Amino acid sequence: MSRGWAVIINPQSRAGATSKKIANIRQILKFNKITFSLYKTQETGDELNVVERVVKEGFKKIVCVGGDGTLQKIIAGIQLQKACSPKEIIVGIIPLGTGNDWAKSIEIPLDIDRAIKKIKQGKTKKRDLGVVLISKKNEIKKRYFINYSGVGFDAFMLNRLRSYKWLGKYAYLVCSIANFWFYKNSWISVKGSKFSMSKKVFLCGVGVSKYTGGGMQIIKNPAGNNGLLNLTVAYDFTKIDIIKNFFNLFNGSIFNDRKVLTMIDDEIKISSKNGVLTCHGDGEIFGSGNLTFFVLKEQITHIY
Repeated sequence: MSRGWAVIINPQSRAGATSKKIANIRQILKFNKITFSLYKTQETGDELNVVERVVKEGFKKIVCVGGDGTLQKIIAGIQLQKACSPKEIIVGIIPLGTGNDWAKSIEIPLDIDRAIKKIKQGKTKKRDLGVVLISKKNEIKKRYFINYSGVGFDAFMLNRLRSYKWLGKYAYLVCSIANFWFYKNSWISVKGSKFSMSKKVFLCGVGVSKYTGGGMQIIKNPAGNNGLLNLTVAYDFTKIDIIKNFFNLFNGSIFNDRKVLTMIDDEIKISSKNGVLTCHGDGEIFGSGNLTFFVLKEQITHIY
């Protein structure tokens, strides 16, 4: 017998504002006659333990209440648990994060009531899951990403984002404006099965979804379920180039610039020519080292 939905809530999502929505979410779930048990995370990374627990308890359907960071950790927890195949677990989302890029990419409403109605309807699709292996000395770390992962300006910015979280959906935008002047381009090497390049980059990243960083559109035409990564490289950007293209990062016009390259491949390697690369994914710093990206095809079963 189905146990219904395990609803995992990050009360600290959206700078703590999500905690004030819990009672309302309970009420709407009950009104829609959705069987559920509610679990709150206690600290960053707690999602992995909660997912392991609820799957062992028999749940095969999980709702994330929070943003991209919370969802990324829940999906990582689904991959890491051993009780069943990750593909057997259905994931829904009530998007209450800062950026909500995953929800925008799969067209889930940002309104709580409408998002819960999607869960009640129960329609599902399959979606790819991005993977990055981070190699440093003799250590290899594996991380999963649902939207976008890479190096460059966005990783630089994330190290400064925390103090802007109180601005909600405007946090990424304001942080970017406030900090772009301090960023210096980095020499990197990028290799795929059909291309190889060395560039001094402003940003370099791969994605499986359309949006990242609170609405930035720096991945061109991602399919989301074809087993391929979409690569974007913005190179040799001067401060004038950054100013000229800043809002193009958010409206999708960045690809019109001659200094922006896009490619598609099933595996992409990124390494540094003069130092260690800091890798980020889905609004979080993943670690530092040489990077290998690939995709687990149609690994996520999600509500749409």
